[in-house]
Amino acid sequence: IGSQGIVQGTYETFNAVAEKHFGGSLKGRLCVTAGLGGMGGAQPLAITMAEGVCLAAEVEQWRAEKRVETRYLDYIETDLDTAIDRALECKANGENKSIGVICTAVKMLRRLKERGIVPDVLTDQTSAHDPLVGYLPEGLTNAEADVLRESNPAEYIDRSYASMVEHVQLMLDLQQMGAITFDYGNNLRGRALERGVKNAFDFPGFVPAYIRPL
Repeated sequence: IGSQGIVQGTYETFNAVAEKHFGGSLKGRLCVTAGLGGMGGAQPLAITMAEGVCLAAEVEQWRAEKRVETRYLDYIETDLDTAIDRALECKANGENKSIGVICTAVKMLRRLKERGIVPDVLTDQTSAHDPLVGYLPEGLTNAEADVLRESNPAEYIDRSYASMVEHVQLMLDLQQMGAITFDYGNNLRGRALERGVKNAFDFPGFVPAYIRPL
C-alpha cells in the first residue's frame, strides 16, 4: 500500500511511543530507524508529525531523494557524522526535522554506539523479510551486491544473515543503553534468532495492522 497508505498507521505507532514514554510528544527526541522504501518511507513524516527528530539510514540514494521530492523527508546527507550532528542539533533546538543518511543501518548504529549517542527511540523497517533482494549485506556496495546476488545467491543470503545478526545485536546494545527499541514487523529479529542470537526477542515487535491476520 506504499508510504501514503501507511503513514497514518506509522504516525499512530510513534504517537503511541510518545504517549507511553515521553508525556505525549516526541519533541526534543531522537528517533533512529532504517529503510525508506515503500512502507518505511512513511517513517520520517510520521516522526516529524509526532514532533520528533528522525535519523534514517537508506542504502539507495534514489529512494531518499524520492522522499524529499514528496516531502516525506527534509534532508539527505551522505556523510554519517554530518547526519548525526545535524540530527542532534535539531534535537537540541526542539525542531521536528528528518534526516536521511546514505549508508547501511549497521554502519549507522555502529557509529552511534561508538560516539555514545543513545537514541530516544530505535526501530527498523529494512526489508529483512527478503534477505536476497531486500537487504544489503554490510561491506558491499549496491553494484557489488547486484553482481553477487546473480552470481552466488547462497553467499549473498549468508552475508545478509550475518549483517542482520550484527544489526539486531547493535539494537540490543542501544536498548541496554536506554533506547526505547522495537521492530516493525519486518522479521529482522527472527532472522537473527535463526543465526543464534538467543536474546533477539528481548525487544518487542510491532506488527502493523496491514499484515495482522483477521
